[in-house]
Amino acid sequence: MITQSVVSENRGHEGYWIAFLCALILVLGAVLLPFNSAHDEHHTLTKHQVFIADLTPSPLAMIADLRLAHEEIRYLYETDQTWPEVVRLEEGWLAPFVKDKSWDHRGQHQWLLVAPGVYQSEPIEGGVRYLLNSQGQTVDIWLDQKQQAALLPELTSTEGNLTPLSAEQFINAGWIQVIFSDDVEKTAHHH
Repeated sequence: MITQSVVSENRGHEGYWIAFLCALILVLGAVLLPFNSAHDEHHTLTKHQVFIADLTPSPLAMIADLRLAHEEIRYLYETDQTWPEVVRLEEGWLAPFVKDKSWDHRGQHQWLLVAPGVYQSEPIEGGVRYLLNSQGQTVDIWLDQKQQAALLPELTSTEGNLTPLSAEQFINAGWIQVIFSDDVEKTAHHH
């Protein structure tokens, strides 16, 4: 067997160049990493808002039902061009308006259409009150966990039609708006 040693032309300096290039890549990566990362902007909520993630499981179940009910209410409104009465929602077996076992479990809420597309609950046994505003395409849910917010009476005009209510009226009455994670950007710029 014949062995022959091979000597590099630049006497082993290519190892230095490889080490230098690796170090350069690491330094560039460390310097440019903050510019490549996604910025997680923290939006502060106003005193009349609460993140859905900050709520306890009890109101989350009702909010889930209200989100689904919003879609059905919007469909009924677009079909008939009138806001469905609570009786119609109950007859259509639409939770949380229907009086079933889940209605018993969640506090036996009595629902009232207080404004065009705005439904307010009053639990018989006390607890969290809810307000579903279906006037817009996106769901708008408000709650009163301590029953300190003013109830929104059924408002009617002289023609017998319901009077529209605004978010400012909900805020002034003491209601807390539920903010969903996909609404953070819109809400931060809207309020």
